[in-house]
Amino acid sequence: MKLDRRGDLGFPEAIMAAMIVTLSLTMYMGLFVLSSANDGGGPEVRVDHRIFGGLTLEDGEIVGDIEMRLITEAERHGFRGITIICEVPGDLGFEGRRIAVGSTDGSISSERFLLSLKGTDGRTVPAVIEVAVCV
Repeated sequence: MKLDRRGDLGFPEAIMAAMIVTLSLTMYMGLFVLSSANDGGGPEVRVDHRIFGGLTLEDGEIVGDIEMRLITEAERHGFRGITIICEVPGDLGFEGRRIAVGSTDGSISSERFLLSLKGTDGRTVPAVIEVAVCV
């Protein structure tokens, strides 16, 4: 950057300096947000989604015997307890189901995902599954 006789910067040099400051602050904020996002809150939920294959829709209810599979998952990963909440969104007339295995006091981490449930009438309906694990 060159100064003129009065010691002032020219217009292109001033714009370039402002852009350098702007880019530097943008990079700093981006790295700050990235490092904050990578900290994570709690333990990772590592439940095999294939255990929910036993859930079906029957006469307006979500049915299926998956308690033994949940106990096996809890023992395999060392969880104190697992709670499952399964709901069909919308007003389709299906009641939600809640399954709890083990203790739920302590540090809890959860995840949600969609699962297609097959009905006895031949319909396939999407359901929201929330899995909460207690470590």
